[in-house]
Amino acid sequence: MKRISKLILSVVVAVLLVIGVSTFFSVNNSIGSDKIHIRMAHGQAGNSEIGGTIAYLSELVAEDESMGMEVSIYPGGVLGSETAMIELAQAGVLDMAKISANTVGQFDDRYRIFSLPYLFVSQDHYYRAMENSEVIRELFEATKDAGYIAIGYYCNGSRNFYLKENVAVTDPSVLKGKKIRSMVSSTSMDMIEAMGGSPVPMSSSETYTSLQQGIVDGAENTELALTVDKHEEIVRSYTYTEHQYTPDIYVISTKTWNRLSDKQKEYLMGCFLKLNENFVQQYNRMMSEAIEEAQSYGVTVYRDIDKSAFIEAVQPIHEAFRAKGQEYQALYDDIQKYAKEGN
Repeated sequence: MKRISKLILSVVVAVLLVIGVSTFFSVNNSIGSDKIHIRMAHGQAGNSEIGGTIAYLSELVAEDESMGMEVSIYPGGVLGSETAMIELAQAGVLDMAKISANTVGQFDDRYRIFSLPYLFVSQDHYYRAMENSEVIRELFEATKDAGYIAIGYYCNGSRNFYLKENVAVTDPSVLKGKKIRSMVSSTSMDMIEAMGGSPVPMSSSETYTSLQQGIVDGAENTELALTVDKHEEIVRSYTYTEHQYTPDIYVISTKTWNRLSDKQKEYLMGCFLKLNENFVQQYNRMMSEAIEEAQSYGVTVYRDIDKSAFIEAVQPIHEAFRAKGQEYQALYDDIQKYAKEGN
């Protein structure tokens, strides 16, 4: 608790410098307003296209004034790291945050399932499971006593391999001997190693320079890494291995959630569904535009590869997750049943 208290203090001081006392510490029943003021933070740049899709939540919530809620967005990591945001939500200092499933996994190990390579075999499988799985919903609500719950998710796209060399990543032999940037995550490192590469863990901000200097031979990420992070200037190939579909999770403080009426809770969750629908509609356009831009820089794009060798290679990672216990197995099995069309 001492560490969390010090963290909260340091973050709050930083917030005061950035947005001012009156903005951040506005109370729900402040003078002249009886609205519940919900503060949400995330790490995306506020002026980015993705930042804009998240900011749309404020408009959605404001559409029905009778609900008596308003949402303020704090983008760009101004409230600290994702780990700090969860701790602030647990303490009730921050109301909501958009957090990667990888980070939530540091607080609840079951969330690590979303890091499993080829957990989802297609984008359709991903959407069906996230939208319909009752077991995922149970997981979202299971952390209530820990100070937060998940109220929605953000459909990040597929992660794919890209290299400085113009070669299609068609099987593990292609990655053999190649140094691949990895997220600072044991699952990410295990995945790259199982798929044939040599993982080099580092933050995303270090990747451009590491590619440039030859510290790594490639990386894996969504198409936006090519354009937003400018990796298109260095790499020469991008292969749709589609090895991970990892959602970001919208968490809300239990203290905030308990202040809402049942109608407000239902309305807020409905707003998140609309927010995600809006993003899904825009996602394919954004990725297509990113690939077109990368191709204009000379990046060759490889699609429709046979993924069977990669899927087989990562099965030990799946087995290790399922072996953790009955809850893990049940979560895994429920997601897999949505792999078939119509489930």
